Amino acid sequence: MHFRVRQNVVQLVRTTYDPATKKPKASVVGRMPLDAPALTQSLRQVLSPSELREAEAWIAKHGRLQLLREEFAALTLAENLSRAERWLGRNAELVSAPAVIGDFLPALQQLRRALRKRGYL
Repeated sequence: MHFRVRQNVVQLVRTTYDPATKKPKASVVGRMPLDAPALTQSLRQVLSPSELREAEAWIAKHGRLQLLREEFAALTLAENLSRAERWLGRNAELVSAPAVIGDFLPALQQLRRALRKRGYL
């Protein structure tokens, strides 16, 4: 079994050997949302015990990686903001600069709202 990430979905893919073609055949046996992967009861029924263990291990690993990514982002945010400020100072005239600014302004506003809500501002 392997796990195929497609935008916001994780596909659980089972590979079986096809004796007629003498080639492996991949088939999607289920899907989970990427932002909150979990095994539904119907999905548990179609998975073998070893596939179930693989899926649970993948979910645990994915969850741990997500937490680490978030922690790393928080710990390096000040440094990255300083780098972005230096980059904008050198590249403000680039055609791509307004698009970059348009991408991170909403995120900065969302961060300020979250900080204000928690009493940090």
